[in-house]
Amino acid sequence: TTIDAYLDILKVKKARADKIAALSAQDPDLDIPVPDFTREAWEEMKADGKLPASRAAIPFSPRQDGCDRPVPNAVLKVPTGGGKTWLAISAVSRIMGRYLGRNTGFVLWIVPNEAIYTQTLKHLKDRQHPYRQALDHAAAGRVRIMEKTDRLDARDIETNLCVMILMLQSSNREDKNTLKMFQDRGDVHGFFPPEGEQQAHKEALDQTPNLTYYDFMYPMVKDSLGNALRIIRPVVVMDEGHRAVSDLAFSTLYGFNPCFVLELTATPQDVQPRG
Repeated sequence: TTIDAYLDILKVKKARADKIAALSAQDPDLDIPVPDFTREAWEEMKADGKLPASRAAIPFSPRQDGCDRPVPNAVLKVPTGGGKTWLAISAVSRIMGRYLGRNTGFVLWIVPNEAIYTQTLKHLKDRQHPYRQALDHAAAGRVRIMEKTDRLDARDIETNLCVMILMLQSSNREDKNTLKMFQDRGDVHGFFPPEGEQQAHKEALDQTPNLTYYDFMYPMVKDSLGNALRIIRPVVVMDEGHRAVSDLAFSTLYGFNPCFVLELTATPQDVQPRG
């Protein structure tokens, strides 16, 4: 009920902020400030008495992506064995439908270790498992479960709900074994301009400044999975979110430019705003 209320308020606040941003872009001389819709949603939830009692007295803690855009963030406190995965899938269904208004897109599902990775991947790939059946219901049967080594095409995201399972250390930029996420790949298609189109590459960087690129005679965006995620702006599900409170894990997670971050943990930890 609380998630539903938050998503409904968030949708209204974001629509208003988007209109103000569009007006500001049309006439920059007006110097119109664009509101942080995530803060406004939090404040309305607080004023309406819809926040948990433990949260109501705590100041709003903003979250921003790698391009300094506000990111909605919610944490579900779930005891061990309390059905985290089922709650995550139910919440993703609501985020896609109530907030984003679509049943296709991309979910980056981050897990903390190999055991949970293997179990989550197995359950989500099994069409007979209740977890997968719930996803199929949310996406009208168009679900694609992925790993980071799988081929990725922009058309897949337009027509399916793609769910990529990723281990936390695999998203860590300091892990040499996973820097491949930010290297050129021959199987990531439809996200970047063709080689040689200088103006298109410049426009891509203007639109998403935290893309990695080659700096030759002109900047050329890398055809990497990491860059594709930054353009996609996925919904992120963070299993055992208390593990992502270090500066590096936090910046890596939000550096994927998520449009929403959902954390699930038995032991939530407050994280102070970065900046």
